Amino acid sequence: MWSADRQGLQFQQDQVARHGWSGPHNGIPVFLETVRTTVLQYLANCLCTGHWLCLSSKVSPTRIDIHLFLMHSEKRWFYQSFAVNCQEGISYIPYNQGKTITFGLTPKGSNRTFRSLKDRNGNRVWSVPGQSHVVVYHNVRKESIVTKQLPRLFVLSLFCCLLSYLLLTIPVPGMAQDSSAGTQKVATEEWDISADRIIRYENPESIVAEGNIVLVKRKKVPPAQPGAGVGEEEVTDWYILLEETPPEEEVTPESIETNQEPVYEEQITIKADWMSYDVVLNTIKARGNVSVEADDQAIYAEQAMVNLEQETGTFKKATIIGSEKDLHLEAEVIEKIGYKTYHLEDGWVITCKIQGDKKAPWSFAASDAIIEQDGYARLKHARFRIKDVPIFYSPYLVMPAKNRRESGFLLPELSTAEFSGFGFNLPFFWAISDSTDLTIYTQYYANRGYMPGLEFRYIIDPNDKGLALANYLYDDLSDPSETEYYEETGYTHDNKDRYWFRAKADQDLGTAWTSRLDLDIVSDRDYLREFNTGITGFKNSNEQFLDTFGRSLENKTDDQRTNRFGVQRSWGATSLEARLLGINDIRTDADKFDADGNENPTPLWNLPAIDYTGTLPFENLWDLTLQWDADYVNYWREEGIGGHRFDIYPKLSAPVPISQYLESRAELGLRDTYYIVQEYGEAQWDESDSQNRLLLDVKAELGTSLIRTFAMSGESMTGLTHQVRPFVEYDYLPEVDQDDLPRFDGVDRVGEQNQFNYGIDNFFTALSGNDTDREYGWFKITQNYSFIDARSDEPFSDINVDLKWIPLRFLEFWYRTDYDVYDNGFVLHDLDSSFRTKRGDLFRLEYYFRDDEDINRTEQINALIETALFARFRAKFNIEHSIVNDETNEANIALLYQALCWSVELGSQYTPEETKFMLIFSLANLGSPIQFYY
Repeated sequence: MWSADRQGLQFQQDQVARHGWSGPHNGIPVFLETVRTTVLQYLANCLCTGHWLCLSSKVSPTRIDIHLFLMHSEKRWFYQSFAVNCQEGISYIPYNQGKTITFGLTPKGSNRTFRSLKDRNGNRVWSVPGQSHVVVYHNVRKESIVTKQLPRLFVLSLFCCLLSYLLLTIPVPGMAQDSSAGTQKVATEEWDISADRIIRYENPESIVAEGNIVLVKRKKVPPAQPGAGVGEEEVTDWYILLEETPPEEEVTPESIETNQEPVYEEQITIKADWMSYDVVLNTIKARGNVSVEADDQAIYAEQAMVNLEQETGTFKKATIIGSEKDLHLEAEVIEKIGYKTYHLEDGWVITCKIQGDKKAPWSFAASDAIIEQDGYARLKHARFRIKDVPIFYSPYLVMPAKNRRESGFLLPELSTAEFSGFGFNLPFFWAISDSTDLTIYTQYYANRGYMPGLEFRYIIDPNDKGLALANYLYDDLSDPSETEYYEETGYTHDNKDRYWFRAKADQDLGTAWTSRLDLDIVSDRDYLREFNTGITGFKNSNEQFLDTFGRSLENKTDDQRTNRFGVQRSWGATSLEARLLGINDIRTDADKFDADGNENPTPLWNLPAIDYTGTLPFENLWDLTLQWDADYVNYWREEGIGGHRFDIYPKLSAPVPISQYLESRAELGLRDTYYIVQEYGEAQWDESDSQNRLLLDVKAELGTSLIRTFAMSGESMTGLTHQVRPFVEYDYLPEVDQDDLPRFDGVDRVGEQNQFNYGIDNFFTALSGNDTDREYGWFKITQNYSFIDARSDEPFSDINVDLKWIPLRFLEFWYRTDYDVYDNGFVLHDLDSSFRTKRGDLFRLEYYFRDDEDINRTEQINALIETALFARFRAKFNIEHSIVNDETNEANIALLYQALCWSVELGSQYTPEETKFMLIFSLANLGSPIQFYY
């Protein structure tokens, strides 16, 4: 037995030495703990076999001596002695190698004393006559007292005290004690537990902890791959240089690093004031400040019963907060019955974060509920509350409780208008797949009828996406008897079937081809102006397309709406494009006829159009560059002249070496256009069905650039770079008879040119101290002199001035003007200014004036303001006002209040036809807002 105990002591000794506890006094406390643990184990055996034990020890600053004396029932004395020399580290020195010392004893009750004897090694022991004890001297360095005869009660008390002391002061197996913090810890293969006090039970196997309890679930991280060294020099393998297939690496035991320290990551952390952990069933009971925290959620409760293996449990007076802080649940009892699925009794839910102990601004309360995080909340006896005041009741309610897309009803839209009457729209969202969805709109107007709608979306990646919307209305107001409706609104449509279909798509076809689709088909010219607001209105649809594709719809007042589909492929500087183009003509009947009553031609369609362009440099041949643009178009129209047109336009250009300080270039182009004319409807073509036009044009340019940087002493701008580029261009295109050609677009009429274009461009760049620059502005002046117009004594064109100034990164001014040098003065003013702040305020003001003989006089002012008035309040205002007509084309004003979990917007929209009032109420993370229109 002592041999076995020595091995245990020696193991502890090796551990102490390995941790560096070798200085004076440093090993004493640790070694004493080890001795007490060994004695405790042996004491249990002694009590079971009738042994008596006495422990005597002496501790000095540099040494510990310990003696053990045992008396067996066969009246043999066993003696064991060992010591510690602290200056030399922990040591084990048996004095007599555990040999037996035999004593002669007197008969029971006799007063005779012990006589002097020797042990088997010759060491002498002797008795002291007349004393009640035996003194044993060993190497004259230690004395130990062994009681010869002790009262039974005293011995029993001594054993009880000794046993109590050892049980209270010696840590249990599997438990480590932190002497600095006083925290006890227990570790299993999967869980770590620490607390102020831990008691471990063996049957049943469980752990009871008290005070500052932290239970952590760990997951072992896979070891690093072999050869993944840090800081190793990268060497390119031969198979990469030779472009060969990489060889397969054979995994051997030697290639796997086995000395890596295991790395764990924390998955779940449970805290409480008191906890009972059943190791066998893997369950816990906890109370007092209970919290269960994971990556995706946090649960707080007063009491909890948790199944750690199934990750389910019951929590009393509990709160659950989602990881994104977008879901907050509170209830008297919350049961976690599945993955992110909860059963609530007498609780409430809100889909946003609540700060501190503040009350929820709104919530959905229920007596019984099933909540699926990232799914739906199904509430029984549901009450919608503002603060704690219920304002709406439903016996059963389903609402979204998610961030991800999920099928279900969206929030309704309510509206009221003078002619449409009360309106109601309850959209239904269908998540078809992870990349596609469909929304069904159930719009109803009391005075118009039912107007259903569909919205289909898909997105595969940023280059593959599509969006399509459609609405249909059989309009009860589209009737000649509704005279008040037509008189007050100025609308002219008379069709009852009213619809609008719009769609855009970007799609890559294979690895080289890309496609673009734009559709805009509407029933009448009044539809887009009449249904401008709302979820499916023009304004919202236009913003949705612009945000998704970067392409907006055409203006809502355009009577000819373009629909196109194009496919393109590029090879470096060469591209090929094929497209189809159709026009949705929504002009009124009056616009389709001229003043003489003749029917105007219908819009032209491209069925199809093919365009092939490219650039080819010849660097070894005088730096020549060949550019070409070749296209074919089949023009079709319902009524009028159409046909086929082939247009080929190659150009050669090269620099002209005049001076190293001058930039000069010359260009020569040859253009041939061929027509095959066709008649559609009742149109007649009086010329030949085939026509051809050949043009030759010459261009030359001469200019230079001067650059200088000026040092400045400002903090935000340390320098200013000014680039000046004066230039002169010459364009020549001889006059060619084009009267016999059909007219489809601007390509069919190319005017004669013989003129000089000249001007000076100034570009400014601001420099800062950190070697960054930004655009500061420009100033451009251009004019041309035409030799053709010299015959009319007006060879000079208007002087065009283009000025842009960006004094600050968030402030800019842009001014453009045309000045007629022949006594008409300024014929164009266009001033646009904008100011942005860091907090998101935007101020924009635009003034536009145009007075030209060939264009109607236009004068208009536009303004836009978006600003934060004070805490949580924002205001929006925009206006488009025609000064010439003294009429406001459109005006919108809105006041927005943005709280943490909700927002409300009160707005008004004015058009010459009608005025609408809007109330938009939004709840955080609950999809589309609740909208009211009047």
